[in-house]
Amino acid sequence: MSKNFENLIEELEILVKELESESLPLEESLEKYKRGIELSKICHEKLKEAQKVLVNKIEE
Repeated sequence: MSKNFENLIEELEILVKELESESLPLEESLEKYKRGIELSKICHEKLKEAQKVLVNKIEE
């Protein structure tokens, strides 16, 4: 199931808070960092898709 943009941002914010806490072992920090990068890319793609929709609507 695909998460919506807001859920992805919420998950990303949680990851950032966990990483900022500095209490994670290195391996876990790396995994969370990788997941954060993945989420960031997905969010960026969703924003690009939304921008295309808006541009198409404006140009109609």
